Amino acid sequence: MPALGGSAAAAARVARWLKREGELVARGEPLLEVETEKAVVVVESPGSGVLSGIRVREGEEASVGAVLAYVLAPAARPGQGGMSRALGERVSRSWREVPHLFLFRDVDVSQLIVAGARRPEGVTAADLLLRVVAATLARHPAMHGGGDEVGVAVVVATDDGQAAPVIRGADELDLPALAARRAELEARARTGDLRPSELTGAAFTVSDLGAEGADAFLPLVPEGHIAALGVGRAADRVVPVRGEPRVRPMVTLTLACDHRAVDGTRAARFLSDLAAALEEPARFL
Repeated sequence: MPALGGSAAAAARVARWLKREGELVARGEPLLEVETEKAVVVVESPGSGVLSGIRVREGEEASVGAVLAYVLAPAARPGQGGMSRALGERVSRSWREVPHLFLFRDVDVSQLIVAGARRPEGVTAADLLLRVVAATLARHPAMHGGGDEVGVAVVVATDDGQAAPVIRGADELDLPALAARRAELEARARTGDLRPSELTGAAFTVSDLGAEGADAFLPLVPEGHIAALGVGRAADRVVPVRGEPRVRPMVTLTLACDHRAVDGTRAARFLSDLAAALEEPARFL
């Protein structure tokens, strides 16, 4: 939130966004209208790029100096690893600037594995996980930014590093449609053919390193996001079941949150609901 002319106001209200999240904006182009006690002022974009991660909605107030949104520079040509560099730069800034809150939960994925054995052709274990994550996010608006749709960014390994394309409206897609969209975005991420708008529109990231053999890891919250979920590999462990030792396939989930955007209680409730959903996934699949 910029200081507005000669106004001494310590805060102002966002009256209207003139661009939608995911749209390209040019430096100096009108971006939003801000209302003070005396006037409505048009705020210009400070740079050129893609409007992303809107943090202050229309009708909400913010103090002078607060982050309202981000304008991300579009990725460079695919052969130059532009997407990976852009993601890396955002993550580096996030690690320096975002107060991370980490929560951990071990989940019994026995029933998810059973469901996976019956999954339709073209649907992967990652798709089952994403379906449950999206459905759980829809019940926890504080974890996805509170917008009308749930966007989920999915970290994809590429030849140049990583990209994180966004599945928009993930909670509204059935399992086959979600799987098809994930596969399409993943394939184009690997060839460097993603559009800039396909890298925005989410406040929640999923990073699954289970296939790489990682038991657990600490994900970083990308700049402009609220949280990131790290998913480890499924491994047999001895756990208590009704007071008796049993061997169960267990996965460690690590939830990283921007503590400025969400408190520990809301984050813990989300993680608890997600764990319960993964342990009894049938109603989501």
